[in-house]
Amino acid sequence: MSAVMAMQQGWYEDGKQVEKFKFQVNNNIDGLIKSVNDGSTSAFMWEWFTTKPYADKGLVRFIGSVPTPWPSWMVAAHSSATRAPAGLVRDFLSSLTEYVRKFAQGLQNLEPVGIQINEKPVVSGADGHSPNADYIVEKFGYPREDVNQWLATVGYPEDVGLVDLTVITQTLE
Repeated sequence: MSAVMAMQQGWYEDGKQVEKFKFQVNNNIDGLIKSVNDGSTSAFMWEWFTTKPYADKGLVRFIGSVPTPWPSWMVAAHSSATRAPAGLVRDFLSSLTEYVRKFAQGLQNLEPVGIQINEKPVVSGADGHSPNADYIVEKFGYPREDVNQWLATVGYPEDVGLVDLTVITQTLE
C-alpha cells in the first residue's frame, strides 16, 4: 500500500523511489507497533479497525487515513492452469460467492444464514444483534461497538469471481 500511495503522490522519480522515503517491511501489526515504538519506523499504514484497539490502549496514535483504491480482500490463484485448473477455480469462487451472500444476508436481515463457523451454526440472536458480529467479537476480541461500526462500512460483491472494471481503471490511474 505504501508503494502504491507513493506512486499516486508522485514520490517516485523515473520509476525509482525518492531517497527520502525508505519503506521497511515489518511483517504484521505486532511488528509495526513494536517498530514505531522502538523508533525503527516513523509511521505505518494498516487497516483502521485492526489498528484501533492499539490506538485505544495508547500504544499508537492515528495521524491520517488513506482509503485504498481497491477492495480490501482479493482472491488470487496460481498462474498455472495445471496448479489451479480453471474449472476448479470457478467452482471455488461460486461456492465462496454463496457463503459471502449468506453472510451478507445475515447482517442485513438478522435471519439464519445457513452456514457454520467452527462447527457452530450462524443464526440471528434473539436480542436482534448480528450473529456475525458475535463471531467477530468472540474470535478476535474486538469491542462490539467497533465491530458494528466496521460491519456498517463493509460491502459485499454479488459475485466474488468478478472484478468491477472501475476498480481496475482506478487502480491503474
